[in-house]
Amino acid sequence: MVLAKYCPVCDEHCDYKEELGKIFEEVKNAAYKIIEAKGATYYAIGLALVRIVESILRDENSVLPVSSRVNDYYGVNDVCLSIPSVVNRSGREKILRLELSELEQEQLRHSARTLKDIMKKVMV
Repeated sequence: MVLAKYCPVCDEHCDYKEELGKIFEEVKNAAYKIIEAKGATYYAIGLALVRIVESILRDENSVLPVSSRVNDYYGVNDVCLSIPSVVNRSGREKILRLELSELEQEQLRHSARTLKDIMKKVMV
């Protein structure tokens, strides 16, 4: 997301690009750190599942990052990605289209290509 749009002060006074890089790396490697420390990530997965089920049962219209097949999402098609979506009694009601920078769009497309390549290898 374009941070300057949401926090103009950060754009003028902070070195947020370096911080975003650190956050990206931490999120990317979080599962490995959890597995190293606890041996598994199933507790976090269980908590996430509870939150999704609550939103469905209570018809909350909550915005949650859930995986579903995307089509025409910044040029990404026919792959399942975890995208912020409205979740209610219908399940995933709609995918929210985030405002992504050009770099973020390219990174998203790269991730989608990587997932598709892995799926091709697994499905052989």
